[in-house]
Amino acid sequence: MIKQEAQALWRELRGEPVPDLSGEELLARLCRDLDVADYDRVQSPFLRPSMIMRPEEWPERREG
Repeated sequence: MIKQEAQALWRELRGEPVPDLSGEELLARLCRDLDVADYDRVQSPFLRPSMIMRPEEWPERREG
């Protein structure tokens, strides 16, 4: 069922023939090409910006 959904998503997004791959491989290829730079999953009315620490701000990343 995942393969069928991935194939349908491929056709919708790419508009080209679906390669003969597993559902997992199709999803990996589709996701690899996504531009998610503007996506911010830390969106909550209960979080203040001062409460969020992004990976680039982690102390262990600054030390190395």
